[in-house]
Amino acid sequence: MGSKSFSLDMTDVVSVLKNALLVALAAFLTAIMNNLHIIDLGQYTALVIPVVTLILDSIIKWTKNNAQEETKEE
Repeated sequence: MGSKSFSLDMTDVVSVLKNALLVALAAFLTAIMNNLHIIDLGQYTALVIPVVTLILDSIIKWTKNNAQEETKEE
């Protein structure tokens, strides 16, 4: 449903804050990944990127509302 044009309700504010958190997390992970070449993980280097991606994807799915709304058929 959401709010009317040029206004925000509490669910919109919460949604904006969640998106801001995800953007900040992505920026933080980008900074870490850009400096990851400094850390020598040896043979496990190839596993770090997919694990971080999986964790980030799990956090995104956890924060989004994936529940399907029930529709009333009359």
